[in-house]
Amino acid sequence: MTALAVQVGSAAVDITPPLSIPHLGFLPRQGRFTGVNDPLLARAFVFQEGGERIALLCADSLGFGNHILGPGRHFTDELRARVSDRCGLVPGALMLSTTHAHSTPETLGITRLLDAPAAGPWLEVLLDQLASAVEMACGDLRPCRLKVGRGQVLGVARNRRPSARGLTLEEQVARGKLDPELQVLVCQDEEGQARQVLLNFQCHPVTMQVQPLISADYPGVATGLVQRSLPGCKTCGFVQGAAGNLNPLRGDSRDYRDVILYGTMVAGEALKVAARLLGDDGSASRTGTIAWASERVSLPPRPPVDRAEWEGKLREAQARERAAASDRERREAAQEARRAREALDVCDYYDGPQEAEVQVLRLGDLAIASNPGEMFTQWGLKIKRESAAPHTFVAELTNGWVGYLLDPGGFEEGGYEASPGPWTQVGEEAGAILSQAAIRLIARLWR
Repeated sequence: MTALAVQVGSAAVDITPPLSIPHLGFLPRQGRFTGVNDPLLARAFVFQEGGERIALLCADSLGFGNHILGPGRHFTDELRARVSDRCGLVPGALMLSTTHAHSTPETLGITRLLDAPAAGPWLEVLLDQLASAVEMACGDLRPCRLKVGRGQVLGVARNRRPSARGLTLEEQVARGKLDPELQVLVCQDEEGQARQVLLNFQCHPVTMQVQPLISADYPGVATGLVQRSLPGCKTCGFVQGAAGNLNPLRGDSRDYRDVILYGTMVAGEALKVAARLLGDDGSASRTGTIAWASERVSLPPRPPVDRAEWEGKLREAQARERAAASDRERREAAQEARRAREALDVCDYYDGPQEAEVQVLRLGDLAIASNPGEMFTQWGLKIKRESAAPHTFVAELTNGWVGYLLDPGGFEEGGYEASPGPWTQVGEEAGAILSQAAIRLIARLWR
């Protein structure tokens, strides 16, 4: 039987915000929550082998734009510094991943979060909560075997791009437009139980979106079900895969019933995979190697936005809003004005190259390959296909946010993901740059 050479610790912290912290709405753009449907958690996992220690944070969050703390500050770097001060962890050995659940605070930075009076103090508390989760996980280390397995969940996600319309789910899979794979990491303790579990699946958590209740969406349901169903399971986390162009099958229904159904489907397959791993001693990682690597790359900007055109559209929308004869006309004009302002933001803030971090964690036979964008599933499939690791999790919206990572021809195809706004900051080449960097880092760690 494989020796328990790896030490694993975990902890979870409740990061549910006060109602004074806005979410990303349509109009007004900073919407207000009225209550909590289910809590948001930050789950920390620490892995140690010999003198090497790495940490992974899985936060129920829309994502963290590194500029949200204000000028001259960097969210991920400041979090890493706090963790390093408390735990002695090498700053670059911490990965900050998010589930991308949309019924959570507007921490991407599409709007200026600091305009909300309570946001500044809350962000400082949030940084402390995230650091505390890692600190507690560092004090929870126990010997474990690492086991990784695969399953498939078809019927939760679909490709939402125009080129996928009319295709069955099976056809989307066959053409590389949909990835139904669910991967599971089990950290099996000395009693043979799954003390920690990590899930990797890809689908936008937009079932609960732009509505008044805070929710972790289907990843919260899935992780909760797995944790409650596996004896001895202390912590179950969710790593969001390449889901930039994948929506729930029934769209953004804003129906918690669908959240439960999707979460149950993911959890059911995860439990099947986990049970199979727990009963198979031959499935343990062949090596207990714990390591990490990272690289910062430069991403070209998206195609330029015509400032004069959008300034004209803004003036026209503002004039229609002033002259509106009904609330409906006023709302429609206000929406057009918002779109114009956000297109102009692209000119002001995203007209040059951006720096982005690619980071890879090695956990035995598993690579967790991260990127800071909303990665189209085609790029995620490429990373998995060309990875030197036996198993590869792709983790999007990690260590920052650079908007959508379209595939070749994505801007010509159009659609929301290609439209001018802060959600589309980089050019089509960015997906290739980030995926190639991930493949390169994995090869380095498996050399």
